[in-house]
Amino acid sequence: IKQLKRHILATCRQYGIHYRGSELTQSKGKVVAYFTTTHTNWLNIEINKSDSELLKFNLKMLLNQMEQAQHQIDFVDEEIKKISEQEKYLKKVQSLVCYRGISTLTAMVFITEIGDVKRFKHPSQLVSYVGFDLREYSSGGRERKYGISKMGNSRMRWLATEASQRAHKLPVISKPLKYRREGVDPKFIEVADRCMKRLYKKSTHLVLAGKPINKVKVACAREMLCFVWESLNKA
Repeated sequence: IKQLKRHILATCRQYGIHYRGSELTQSKGKVVAYFTTTHTNWLNIEINKSDSELLKFNLKMLLNQMEQAQHQIDFVDEEIKKISEQEKYLKKVQSLVCYRGISTLTAMVFITEIGDVKRFKHPSQLVSYVGFDLREYSSGGRERKYGISKMGNSRMRWLATEASQRAHKLPVISKPLKYRREGVDPKFIEVADRCMKRLYKKSTHLVLAGKPINKVKVACAREMLCFVWESLNKA
């Protein structure tokens, strides 16, 4: 979908169709987002105004592809949500969705990719499985450490990093997070709150130490997986 959206915007620029430079957006006096209902309606009007049949065909085809892809994604998300409510997954999903940054979809990926969490006797083994352990070279009494190994589950590594995007923000319970926590066992919420506070403290310390923000997020993702290990062991 992202590639389709970029293709549509690039085609619009090629033909001089600029949404953010239009009268509609200038009247609002602020930067507006692409592919909202307002933007899509405006784009359809501009397409119909065009004298180029090629442009009409191209953009209508791309918009149709984007709409169909979105319907498919929504359908898959709905099916995953139904599966997550099965007895096999329900308690494990509840133990993870009370984390800031972890939705039902992310929780299901963690659960299915990890499998039986009992096979990891220590959280460091899970960290290594995902590829977050540090590369090290030691010889002749000298020890050097480098970046993460990336020798592991790339899907979990990417999702854990994405889930840690707001780790440096104040540990506040947002409305969506409060909604996800409804009916969840307090022992899972306690672990999630401990994780949120720990990540905030760690990220703040690293940022003040001058570490690049991307390295901070990876460090927080590695830390988060240790708490995920604890939650799944309690589920």
